Amino acid sequence: ELRELVSLRLRAVQDLADRVRALHRLVDLTFPELTRWLKDLGSERATSILHRYPTAAAIAQAPQRALAAITTDGRHRVGPELATKLREAAHTTVGAHQGAAYARGVRYACEDIARLRLRIKELDAEIGRTLSGSDLAPLLRSIQGIGTTTAAHLIAVLGDPADFRSGKAIASFVGTVPGLRESGKRRPRSARLHPLGHAALRHALWMPTLVAIRRNAWIRRFYLRLIAAGKPPKVAIIACMRKLLDSVHYVARTRTAFVQRAA
Repeated sequence: ELRELVSLRLRAVQDLADRVRALHRLVDLTFPELTRWLKDLGSERATSILHRYPTAAAIAQAPQRALAAITTDGRHRVGPELATKLREAAHTTVGAHQGAAYARGVRYACEDIARLRLRIKELDAEIGRTLSGSDLAPLLRSIQGIGTTTAAHLIAVLGDPADFRSGKAIASFVGTVPGLRESGKRRPRSARLHPLGHAALRHALWMPTLVAIRRNAWIRRFYLRLIAAGKPPKVAIIACMRKLLDSVHYVARTRTAFVQRAA
């Protein structure tokens, strides 16, 4: 059940990213200046505005009060300052396509994005309910950088991490090991990751690793020590991901919450 829920969430997140890219393409054609003020077109603020006024021509003709009164999340409004800036930019836009077909495409993309955001929220809630009976999930969440979604992904893919022989065994399974190719006297400073392993889980661990580097003092010290030794940042991040997997194995094996220790 958990594995299928995680798979559904991954597909929903990928679909959301695809629809946001499609919306960026349409906005580039209709109102490219919009991203000066709305950098994330997948946000509720951006889709609320664009669903109501999908092109620069529509925003330019929109009543100031109506544009300013649009609510983005049920509470916050666009406001008169942003409304004025958008209308001024819309009057001088370089966007050449203002027709009905482009407006329809923007509205469809906004509706799809809103629907996918809701679907991801529903899946997150269902994943949380599924994990509520797990003794392992709270222990994994005690590791700085690992939240409910990442804990669910780890359990869905690994089962009980304590079944692995060691943290290194988990790292090998996930694929956070270099695929070395050395010939003659050539000794590269870094290498690509080995092509084997669980690519989806590696991808899911990337952002949690970056969060851990910022918030987990133990992993942050390890990262800074590698950087000081001359390691490229990406190599240091992958090494920190392996440290994170060591922590996952430790809390699963001991069934105790994570406690930071000296690097």
